[in-house]
Amino acid sequence: MRQGLGFQVNLLSSYRIVLLGKCEEKKIKLGNTILGRKEFKAESSQTSVTKCCQKEQGEVDGRPVAVVDTPGLFDTTLSHEEVHEEMMKCVSLLAPGPHVFLLVIQIGRFTAEDKQTLDLIKKGFGKSSGKFTIILLTGGDSLEDDEVSVEEYIQHKTDDSFKKLIADCAGRYHVFNNREKKSRTQVSELITKIDTMVKNNGGNCFTNEMLEEAEAAIKKEMQRILKEKEEEMKKQIRELERKHEEEKETMKRRMVEQEEKIEQDRKLREQQLKEKEEHINKEREQRKKEKEERKEEDRIKKKEEKLKRKEEKQKLENKEKHVSCDLSETGADGFHQTLKHQTSVPANMDPARLKVQLTFFFKKKYLEVYLI
Repeated sequence: MRQGLGFQVNLLSSYRIVLLGKCEEKKIKLGNTILGRKEFKAESSQTSVTKCCQKEQGEVDGRPVAVVDTPGLFDTTLSHEEVHEEMMKCVSLLAPGPHVFLLVIQIGRFTAEDKQTLDLIKKGFGKSSGKFTIILLTGGDSLEDDEVSVEEYIQHKTDDSFKKLIADCAGRYHVFNNREKKSRTQVSELITKIDTMVKNNGGNCFTNEMLEEAEAAIKKEMQRILKEKEEEMKKQIRELERKHEEEKETMKRRMVEQEEKIEQDRKLREQQLKEKEEHINKEREQRKKEKEERKEEDRIKKKEEKLKRKEEKQKLENKEKHVSCDLSETGADGFHQTLKHQTSVPANMDPARLKVQLTFFFKKKYLEVYLI
């Protein structure tokens, strides 16, 4: 008989169980222990063994039981979308819906991933899935070796996150002893706890309607996240645009400064070149002026020398004339007498030759006197 969102269950009817957890090997062993035979196959591999949902059926204390194993929630080879899709399939395999989710955790190895497992289940199957979840602790034999009860272990050996996980499942947990794989007692005790949970849930199972509610909640949450991401993206875009504009303004300012500097350098080079040209021209003019002055000095000097030579020539000519006049007035005898006193000339020299000799002598004397 249908009741609320679930179905009223006769405690004598079959139970539909979903195995969830991080460790595939532990889940497979647990599934086979519940069924009492090896239906789920385990392989030695570093990757998750089960890639798709797998359904197997058996009996516990004469009651039909259907068990579905799921991919590891932290499978390293499947995407989040593929894992979520397989989880949805497990509900369809156990139509009209599973009675219990067994969350498998190994004693003494409660990892950060295990802490997030229940939250992931709630995200995948909805918040109401917590009412249908039992924590199944494997490795109970290690507690026996330490002579510690499960209650003492939970109270004194676990942290607050593990205690919160138990509390979120309304304190429901069960311990399996790995050494007692053939013992059906621990399986029967698990079915009893499942009976109690189903009774507390009003005989309901997890239904497609609940799954649809979970999917609707997931879509709503995704829309919220997308909207937030959209707003964040818009904000980032605006920030990028602002930074881009700032960079553009900075670039423009630098370009203007560079252009101004280039223009200043150009003007400076032009001024330096102009000054250099002016200096060169000034030196050239100065050299030209000095050259002209030297040229003028040389011209004046040559002119003076020419004039002096002319004067000297004139003086010489005047002296020659004077000598000639003296020769004419004195005569051969007078010159002869003078010559005898000043030179050694023979007394019987020819008068004509004597005249030439005397003329040369007096010219030489007058020239020496002039030059002195």
